[in-house]
Amino acid sequence: MAQNGERVDILIIGGSLAGAAAAFPLARQGVRVRILEKARFPRPKICGEFLSPESFPVLARMGVLDSLRESGAETIERFEAYSPSGSSVKGELPAPVLSISRDVLDHTVLRAAEGAGAAVAFGETVMSFSGSLSRGFEVQTSKRLHHSRFLIGAWGRFSPLDPRIRNGSLEEIPALFGFKKHLEGESSFLQGRVLLHVFDRGYLGLSRIENGLVNLAALTVPDVAREAHHDFDRLLARLRSESAVLDRQLEKLRPLPGPVLVSEPVHLGPRGALAGDVLLAGDAAGVLDPYTGAGMSAALVTGEAAGARLARHLSGEIPRETLPGLWASEYDRVMKNRFLFSRLFRPVFVSRFAARLLHPLASPLAALAVRLTRVGPL
Repeated sequence: MAQNGERVDILIIGGSLAGAAAAFPLARQGVRVRILEKARFPRPKICGEFLSPESFPVLARMGVLDSLRESGAETIERFEAYSPSGSSVKGELPAPVLSISRDVLDHTVLRAAEGAGAAVAFGETVMSFSGSLSRGFEVQTSKRLHHSRFLIGAWGRFSPLDPRIRNGSLEEIPALFGFKKHLEGESSFLQGRVLLHVFDRGYLGLSRIENGLVNLAALTVPDVAREAHHDFDRLLARLRSESAVLDRQLEKLRPLPGPVLVSEPVHLGPRGALAGDVLLAGDAAGVLDPYTGAGMSAALVTGEAAGARLARHLSGEIPRETLPGLWASEYDRVMKNRFLFSRLFRPVFVSRFAARLLHPLASPLAALAVRLTRVGPL
């Protein structure tokens, strides 16, 4: 095993959106921050790749919003949702969003954190952690032992580090699975809009990302996800045979070479903003339904807020004994209703009766669902 890591002020487990956003305000103030990331960037990730505008102020403060726009991100202003029969709901989004691949977005945001002064340890899988605000923290990775005064958990939606996975309580929540594939071909029909297609016990989204590529991302039950993993072309052919609209839209598109990405189990809903004295952000604290398109923004907003709260503590504004409770209450204040409305509208997208709920008269309801699941500032 490699030599133990130098003691730092703050360790962050996870270098994706929440982790990088948490590191940025801290590193910019001269705080010694180290991000522990098991992967190496850039890398693909299962995601709807739909960046709602609540995150734009965070990205602007990180100095990357303009570069993301210039990278070819698609601006989306409208949504359309279809049932297999062709009935649909359509509407304007509350504000334009960006559609951009996680390869580009995550790499850009993490480089911004590095540029602010954060250290990143790639290829280090965290095996365990222990400690408290009074004693400090130890984090054991696959390579070495790290020490810090504070710890932020941004390990994503499914990790053995999650206390609820370790104690088995997440098993009580039915698991869904995501799958994703990038497509190439004639994609001009997707300019300025995102499309959702509901099928039996699941839904898939189509949106255009940089370089004219199309992101196809779906959330569904385990048996359909297994079908995607074993024979994606066959599954796509079946879904096209059930929906004339989807068939027309995919007619001039073809999957890029390589395997389809299939996620770990997805347990939707809140999990809590704390694990002992560890501040949690992003999907580690709770997973919003992907149909909301707010997941990436929630990661950026809550990540930045967790880092900002620690920065305020280090400057003497927030006492140590009140820090965990303050973070938990602030997170709950902003996210509680988002999770509530996300769950409330879920049957429209993931149920055996979802297709019957998609009707043009439901368009105002769909627009309301989009507005109610936006993530406010923390």
